[in-house]
Amino acid sequence: MSKSPFGKGGVKHKVLSCPRDKTVLDQQEQGEATLDVCSKCGGQFFDSGEMFAAFGIKADPTYWDRPETGGPTRTGDVPCPRCEAHLLTQEIRHEGQAVEIDRCGKCGGLWLDAGEATRIIAIGEKMAPVIAAEKAQAQKELDALGDDAFGSPGLIARFLGLFQKKS
Repeated sequence: MSKSPFGKGGVKHKVLSCPRDKTVLDQQEQGEATLDVCSKCGGQFFDSGEMFAAFGIKADPTYWDRPETGGPTRTGDVPCPRCEAHLLTQEIRHEGQAVEIDRCGKCGGLWLDAGEATRIIAIGEKMAPVIAAEKAQAQKELDALGDDAFGSPGLIARFLGLFQKKS
């Protein structure tokens, strides 16, 4: 597909080039996102939020970008296709699977080399039960507080009352 200089709504946007081989990126529809893909190396650029829009909850960074899965970032030597800041390199790992991704600390974009999106999604799928257990535990703790903790004259209501103007 040829790349139009106009994005959604007719707004002009920058034509992006592959940070690896400088090929002009093609646009491809994936889920609810329009991805920028290199026809030469197969890499993909995701603007902030596009991974989730393209692949759903299994590609949500909160599933794989956690202290137990996400390694530290370091400055790489590859420019961001969107804003040209240096991409940060980060290893994501869980249960024997690992992938090194390139993310932009300035615009929030994400560059994945060929095959890396599949590995990120696999890590997200393996993290799903961990997240579900955490959500269940949080709900259990919230339920244990009961309605009295949040109703009038509950703790939050009393706290907010401290800031009301006295007549």
